[in-house]
Amino acid sequence: MRPIERGSVPQVYARYEDAKQDLVNRLGLYCSYCERRIATLLAVEHIQPKALPQYAHLELVWENFLLGCVNCNSAKGDQDVILADVLLPDRDNTFAAYRYDSLGTVEVVTGPSESLAEATRELTALNRLTHSDWNDQVMFSALERVSQRVQAWEQAREALVDFQAGRTTARAIAREAAGCGFFSIWMAAFEGIPEVRREIIAAFPGTAADCFDALTAPVSPRPPNGLPHSAKS
Repeated sequence: MRPIERGSVPQVYARYEDAKQDLVNRLGLYCSYCERRIATLLAVEHIQPKALPQYAHLELVWENFLLGCVNCNSAKGDQDVILADVLLPDRDNTFAAYRYDSLGTVEVVTGPSESLAEATRELTALNRLTHSDWNDQVMFSALERVSQRVQAWEQAREALVDFQAGRTTARAIAREAAGCGFFSIWMAAFEGIPEVRREIIAAFPGTAADCFDALTAPVSPRPPNGLPHSAKS
């Protein structure tokens, strides 16, 4: 899961939907949780749900916004999100918490934040193909989400072969990755090749550069960024 930095609030919003373009400008057309590139139907996602009375005051608050696809957004629904109990891409180095395999599965990395990473994975149903709140169309989208991860792995592996053979450049690969989505898969495919990984980090808008060291290894815990319950991983 790509760690992000959305930056300071650009403006005051009359409706939360009005924040979508600013979020896209800052973070790109990617779901903040599953990393899919979504050209349409990408929604402003409330980290702590606006429908719960205790979070109603956060409906228009920039720091409570992410971008979500139909699967991640509907899986979260109106569940109470306790910030101390989950890992979030705007507060933690979520890249260090998960491993993406070539079969399209998102695995939790063993470590001190393992239970928090599992909670986030379940909250957003990253590995699930069914959910009580999903209709047939959304369940098809979930199946497609897994298929897209597999396709991204194949695309990244082909790019790796081309890079090793001198047929492409790090910058060209980064542009290809940004067009594909699935930041973490491309980073995993080029593990041990900082030249390419630095370009990938730069190509995805809003990636938190301070979550990676000079050789692009993850820095964990993430340096605190002033948000509540940041730097847990």
